[in-house]
Parts: sequence; structure tokens; C-alpha cells
Amino acid sequence: MVNTIIPIPGYVHLYRSLLRFYEMPENEVREMLYLLNTANLDCYSYYHPERELTESGPVAFSGWLDRMDCRPYRTEVQLYKSLLCLKRSIDRNLIVTSQREALQALKCVTSNIEYRFYKAYGMEIEDKRTVYGECAYRLVPREDEPSVCLMHDWIYLPSA
Repeated sequence: MVNTIIPIPGYVHLYRSLLRFYEMPENEVREMLYLLNTANLDCYSYYHPERELTESGPVAFSGWLDRMDCRPYRTEVQLYKSLLCLKRSIDRNLIVTSQREALQALKCVTSNIEYRFYKAYGMEIEDKRTVYGECAYRLVPREDEPSVCLMHDWIYLPSA
């Protein structure tokens, strides 16, 4: 059951992070995130028909991606955890073909980030030696989230 509406600022954080950490054309990122936004809202509406929701069009959504003041995530771990959150906010059985294709693209990005992390650090991204457990399971990050990928580095980071 989908109980979460992903807020637009979350998509902006995710958009800027995908451009920062992942090599994917800007227009493909925009289209994928727009379709995932509509998929999230469609699924939420199915499970909560009493709630009235308004979907933005692709032009307005794209404008928010450009104009909202939301920084990219600090690490690939934050990006990865937000991708999982978005993926789990969509019920594959309730979406149309274009949204399914966007969800599949999201899964490919997630898998690629897992692979690249393993190649870089020699461990799974969800390993207890990473900061995975310290990152929020949402698209809008907390201010106190780690700025490094490994727990050891974060614990011994000099304070400002």
C-alpha cells in the first residue's frame, strides 16, 4: 500500500543529485522523474480515494526542477537510499506503461549505483560499515546527514 506522497522538493533534490552523481542526459532525468511523480500520485490516489490530489503538468514540473532551491545530496549513499524510497512509493500493478518504463529505468540506475559503489569501496552500499543507516529514507535529506560514504570516515570527521 502506498502511504506516501513524495513532495516536489524531494524530486528536485533527486534531480540535482542524479545530474551530479550519475551520467544520464538531463532531459531523460526530467522525463523519468515526471513519470515517477505521476506514478506516485496515481498509486496514492488508488489507496486513498477520499483524498483529492492535483497533478502538475510536465512543464510546471520541469520549471520546479529548475527554480526550486534544493541542493544535491552529499553522497551516493543518500542518492541510493532516496531512490529506494521512491521505488517503494509506487505500486507497479497500478501504473501505465510509460510509468513502468520510468520505474524500470529507476531500477537500472539503482543497480548501477550499487555496482559502482562496490567497485569503489569493496563493500555493498547497505553494509553496516557505510553511512546507509544514518541517511534518511526519504527524498528530502536531513541537515545532519553524513557528508562521506563510510561510517569510519564520518565518525572521525573533524567538527567545524
